[in-house]
Amino acid sequence: MKPLITLILASVSIAYPLLVYAGIQHISPAIFALVLATLAVAKFVVARRHGQQGMTTTEWALLLVTLAYSLALVVANNEFLLKLYPVLISLCVALLFALSLRAPESLIERMARMAGETITPRAKAYTRVLTGIWALLLVGNALIALYQALFASLKSWALYSGLLSYVFFGLFFALEYTYRRYYINKYRDETQ
Repeated sequence: MKPLITLILASVSIAYPLLVYAGIQHISPAIFALVLATLAVAKFVVARRHGQQGMTTTEWALLLVTLAYSLALVVANNEFLLKLYPVLISLCVALLFALSLRAPESLIERMARMAGETITPRAKAYTRVLTGIWALLLVGNALIALYQALFASLKSWALYSGLLSYVFFGLFFALEYTYRRYYINKYRDETQ
């Protein structure tokens, strides 16, 4: 059940701009808020039932941000606030990346270690720079999404937030992955 709730929550988050575009003429913003809040709470409940001892600080923060956003949206029942969800998510994820730079292991280094990668001092420096770049890209995305929410039509906002931003991030990831393979091969024999 936990993977299903996680999949649903991720799918709704990814498809959110398109769902808003398709449904705003028929569904009030408050209904969208209730769906988001319900999915966030369901993820929490399922995690608790599957023996997860406790939520991490990050998970608590994301749950609280989602619930606060949902509450504001229910109260305001406003289309503009509805369009701020991509801004909020980009800023939250950017903050996760940026704050990890204060820790001994950056977020990307932690993910690499969890994937079984060996992290040399050179790789550690690379992952820290990459973590900072992702934080900046996410802030840039939030600013573009904010501009779209403020000044663009619903159609343009949905196109950027529901498609173009994902294409941009996918392209960046593909280019970075290609460079990373080159980088690893270049320094493979170097002992650190």
